[in-house]
Amino acid sequence: MNDQSHSVTMEDKQRYVALDLEYNQPSGTIIQVGIAIGSASQNQQQYIVRRWNLQVDEPISEFITQLTGITNEDCSAGVALAQCAQELGDLLREQEVFVNPVTWGGGDSADLLRTFAQAQIEFHHFGRRWIDVKTWTTLLSLARTRTATIQHGGLSKAMARYKLQFVGKAHRADVDAFNTLRLFFAILDRQRTLEGCVAQIKNL
Repeated sequence: MNDQSHSVTMEDKQRYVALDLEYNQPSGTIIQVGIAIGSASQNQQQYIVRRWNLQVDEPISEFITQLTGITNEDCSAGVALAQCAQELGDLLREQEVFVNPVTWGGGDSADLLRTFAQAQIEFHHFGRRWIDVKTWTTLLSLARTRTATIQHGGLSKAMARYKLQFVGKAHRADVDAFNTLRLFFAILDRQRTLEGCVAQIKNL
């Protein structure tokens, strides 16, 4: 649960969607879409988490199955891309989420929009930009050190720096999206606290 040391504001109630994709190799075809939707005022158990395995016309590589757990059977029993787009769009509209998705690293939302467009599927629920939490953590890491060093590592290591434990198994689109959203709100909370301290010092 997010630290609610401050009163709940309209900004706290704004819902965001974190997006993550899993890809087949070497084709780069999207085979799984995962999202998590929530606000800073919510307990993380209240987040909406969804996952879609996509039907694809190619075998899933053994490496990807070992990495993600996604099998040929999962994709065969999955949904068509158009159904994923419809269900995802309905959910985003219903939840009134912020237009730019939260991601770990750049590109997932652009890749998904491009894949929809190539399949001639209309999808107007994402903006052209995204909120890249990976870049945020890199910049904040640089700001905290006296030398220009970057703390390397993936999502779980970044979360540990904010005293968060990665929940679930990595490289599952819904799990990665859920943890990305948790980290996003932790960064927002810390920055809000720091800015509040700065404001108090200026008023002394």
